[in-house]
Amino acid sequence: MKGSPSVNNPRLRAFANWVFLRKGGPHRPRLLSPHVVFPAARKLEEQFATIQAEVDALVARRTIPRYGNFDPVRAAQVSEDWRLYYAYMFGQPNELAREDLPALLAFAESTPNVVNAMVSILEPGVPLPSHRDPYAGIMRYHLGVRVPKSNPPRIRLDRDYYTWKEGEGVVLDVSFEHEVINESDESRIVVIVDFRRPLGPFADLLNRALLRQKRKWAPQFVEASRYDVMHDA
Repeated sequence: MKGSPSVNNPRLRAFANWVFLRKGGPHRPRLLSPHVVFPAARKLEEQFATIQAEVDALVARRTIPRYGNFDPVRAAQVSEDWRLYYAYMFGQPNELAREDLPALLAFAESTPNVVNAMVSILEPGVPLPSHRDPYAGIMRYHLGVRVPKSNPPRIRLDRDYYTWKEGEGVVLDVSFEHEVINESDESRIVVIVDFRRPLGPFADLLNRALLRQKRKWAPQFVEASRYDVMHDA
């Protein structure tokens, strides 16, 4: 399946986003404690030394693909220089991640509300310009893995700011407009886990149904990642 899940079914997506964001509206928090909205994150944080070692080894031996390899349409809007390794996408594992990121993949496969799991790399000076995620049915957890000590990058979500810290997790409501400000001289590396937004029963059923439809895009993301990695092996 080729294309972009970011531009698929715009009218249905707009209706779903209205349903998902109706409660709380513009007053909902931008930055949240993962232990409140994503308690399973404790399992990742308890394994931080293992996760960090896995990611360090991955980066040392693999060329991590750029976002344009996966979704050229969305990359043109966000950044073609953002590097991503998808371990798990819309419920489908990248089988290479069983070797590269076994702890992260095991977490994704054993946690029912996880949608995607990946490693995100911003190289020195690479920012992410202002944008918002087009689908509001997910929330995004970040775990800092490697963060420059000098002039560390930070993310702005609407009016709030957050600076990553190694071993610290945070949940971001990326349905708000956001950007990454990066003037560092080293790479910023985080683990990203997307999970289903906590919702009431009807909205959650709608979210699950729409996310099942998005599974058709998973091979595009997983295979693009595998192609680049295998060519570097």
